[in-house]
Amino acid sequence: MPIGRKGDTSHFHYREGIPFGDSDFKRDRALAISMSVCLLYCIAARIACFKKYLAETENMKTLMAEQAKRFELPHALSVVAWVCLCSVNVAQETDSTFDGSNWMAQVNDKISLGQITMPGTHNSGALLEPITGTAACQTLSIQEQLEAGVRFFDLRCRHENDVFTIYHGPVFQKQTLDDVLNEMKRFLEQNTKEVLLVSLKQENSPRNISRTFEDTVRSYVNRDKSLWHLGQDIPKIGDVRGKLVMLRRFITQKALGIDATNWGHSGFYQGRQLFIQDRFELPNDKVKWNLIIRAMEHAIENSDQEVIQLNFTSGYVKSFPGIPNITKISEPINQQLLMHLKSLKPCRLGCIVTDFTTTEICKSIYQLNFPRAK
Repeated sequence: MPIGRKGDTSHFHYREGIPFGDSDFKRDRALAISMSVCLLYCIAARIACFKKYLAETENMKTLMAEQAKRFELPHALSVVAWVCLCSVNVAQETDSTFDGSNWMAQVNDKISLGQITMPGTHNSGALLEPITGTAACQTLSIQEQLEAGVRFFDLRCRHENDVFTIYHGPVFQKQTLDDVLNEMKRFLEQNTKEVLLVSLKQENSPRNISRTFEDTVRSYVNRDKSLWHLGQDIPKIGDVRGKLVMLRRFITQKALGIDATNWGHSGFYQGRQLFIQDRFELPNDKVKWNLIIRAMEHAIENSDQEVIQLNFTSGYVKSFPGIPNITKISEPINQQLLMHLKSLKPCRLGCIVTDFTTTEICKSIYQLNFPRAK
């Protein structure tokens, strides 16, 4: 029987079987109200925090999406490309009027020659052939290549009468190294901020000579020493504007330019300052395309390295009875290459070296150094 007035239990309340009176009830009600207010405050604060978190998350998602879209690349390499590009400021303040003749003027002086994306040509002086598809590798002249934006030139020199003539294998291209150098010099005088990477290689057998290949190279250099950069290390763009940077594919007794004498053709070659993909004898264009893509991926993944990347898209298949067919590779590869390059966002691919380059191909390569126009 509860304690209280007999027969009246209206003023009694029970808590866990223990009776208590009006004063206890008022105290507990006040406590309950106070606790409810605190709980509502905590809920409101938690909701506010959650809204802030959602807003921040949405902003982060938007930022990440923009970055992924900006640096979209094949084979899920967008993050790698973003990290690499953010670490190197390739472009200076960009002039929207630049073209193939002056695109390097937009590149930051402090960037290494090995950290940009540039168009190049394989067998740059080879425009002639006795049989279609066997020797010609370009349709643009040296001057036209320069104006299109080509900045890597692959020159094959036959050593005869102590001078150099331009050959591809046994086929004379009806021009001399003097002709090529004069075109390059004229171009650089008109476009003083450009840089040309020039590969020199001995082609065919020498005849009627009285000195070494090296000696004849030095004789060309001595005629115009200020035109050449002959350092062994990869230079910064700002240090070599208006110059020819020599890439040496011949043996010398003394240091002369960037050493490229260890040049592999089996697929990939990695040297101290060079990474080269130059497999040219191929079963079909699909094998070549796979090599090209793998070399591009390598360039992106290693974009912080002081290495010149040379990715040759050139090659040939052998037709019966063993005659090379260059266009069997160049035609399908150039179509795929152009489509692929246009799909990319700014990234470092190194030097893309092509057969039968065009102004459109060159532009799609050098534009990868700069933000896309909005």
